[in-house]
Amino acid sequence: MEEVFAIGGEADVGNKNAIEKIEYAQLKSLSLGMLPKVTNFCREVKTPPASPNRRESEEDELDTSIQLFNEKVVLPNLEALELRDINIDRIWHYNELPAMFPGSQSLTRLILWDCNKLKYIFSASMIRSFEQLQSLEIVNCKVLQEIISRDRAEADQETTPCFVFPRLTTLVLLGLPELRCFYPGMHTSEWPALKELEVRSCGKIKPFSSELSLNKENDQLGIPAAQVPLFSFEKIFPNLEDLSLSGEDVKMILMGDFPHHLFGCLKQVAVVTDDSECFPLGLLERFSNMENLDLCACSYKEIFSSNDEYLEKDVQHFALIKRLELVNLDDLKHLWKPNSKLEHILQYLEKLFVSYCQSLLILLPSASTSFRNLTQLQVANCEKLINLVTSSVAKSLVGLQNLSILGCRAMTEAVTDDENGAANPKEEIVFTKLKSIILVDLDSLTSFCSANYTFNFPSLQDLEVIGCPKMTIFTTGELCTPPRVNVWYGEGNLWRSDDGGVNTTIQHLHDEKLLEGSSSHIAYDWIRDI
Repeated sequence: MEEVFAIGGEADVGNKNAIEKIEYAQLKSLSLGMLPKVTNFCREVKTPPASPNRRESEEDELDTSIQLFNEKVVLPNLEALELRDINIDRIWHYNELPAMFPGSQSLTRLILWDCNKLKYIFSASMIRSFEQLQSLEIVNCKVLQEIISRDRAEADQETTPCFVFPRLTTLVLLGLPELRCFYPGMHTSEWPALKELEVRSCGKIKPFSSELSLNKENDQLGIPAAQVPLFSFEKIFPNLEDLSLSGEDVKMILMGDFPHHLFGCLKQVAVVTDDSECFPLGLLERFSNMENLDLCACSYKEIFSSNDEYLEKDVQHFALIKRLELVNLDDLKHLWKPNSKLEHILQYLEKLFVSYCQSLLILLPSASTSFRNLTQLQVANCEKLINLVTSSVAKSLVGLQNLSILGCRAMTEAVTDDENGAANPKEEIVFTKLKSIILVDLDSLTSFCSANYTFNFPSLQDLEVIGCPKMTIFTTGELCTPPRVNVWYGEGNLWRSDDGGVNTTIQHLHDEKLLEGSSSHIAYDWIRDI
């Protein structure tokens, strides 16, 4: 495919029927992907004229068109545009006059992935046409150098341009190794509605700076405009709710003298590629209203370190995390050491997601902190994880509703007895609200718990056991469940535990070798936020 639409027309210049505009008045959403030969959305195919020389000349002109939307295409109501793996040099045709561009005034969402010929997205003269834009996502565009390009209309002006995105709430810039600047010249930008910002793997540009340090650097050091950071903290933070930071960004924030109210709206923070050994607890103090924390591809050996300088501070004023996600923390050995003063930071934790943390041996150690607010616990592909929690921690999980353990090949049991403990068969562990348990691709799992406790699951509805060949029984001690539990095995097979209960069902499935094999779950973007 070379174009989506081809419109017929006469080639003669004086033809009264020549098409001036091609309008798609009802089109609201357009998604194009994996179309390596497409260079035009709509092309006017001329009827060949009598003169061979003229015909060759016009065909050559048509073939050199490199923008997706030419000057004749009008999309007055297009709201969402998504382009993935498209080999185009430009998206829009534009002139050099700072006028409203007729094809984009309704656009609210623009997504660009793997467009590896794009060197810029907008021209300065057309940027006012995108005042309705609410979400801009640019990912893995390998040669992109600028977000807004300079054109003659702007070059002739002596004033410094100000680019305003009045309605933009979400901005994502990922995997742009050649991005050098937002705009190749002195400029200002305003983002009054920005709430979600993620800038990562943009190797040639510094994402953030303080307004004060930025002015000082420009005035005293003469730093070229192309090296100016994308954003100043003072301008983007007042309304920002969701932010992604690198380790260098974190250090800058902790070292900066920022007013406390500047970070007051921030609810979700992701820290990516931080080479520190311990998570910088200063963020919990600086972002005191933060509720969601994602840590990815960092070198942390422990998260809430009792040796941190913040140990002596009043941690009662730190952010109380409700959702914590840990991904690709290969050096992480534990979240905290037992009896740490900082345990209480997680007492309001509601959702915990952990994946690809290859040095982790046990997730939640023995602790004095209650996890009664935890409703979702999901762990995936932690190759050294032997146990999930100790029995003392399990007793505090009274609010847990969904439990998922996937691809942890070394895990032998989910709940293990406390050190030096002797399980009492009369001691009961009750998961009052637990409705769903998913156990998938756990090669070494022999049971949910091998200690001789009484387990009570009064709300259990679904138990999924797939790829657990060594699991011969669910629990060694007494087990109390509702009369009917849906036990899922294989690929979507169901066995209801009407007779004999869950333990008997697991024994039967094991004897029939129905718990062996592997699962398609292992290729998951696994089950989040059920």
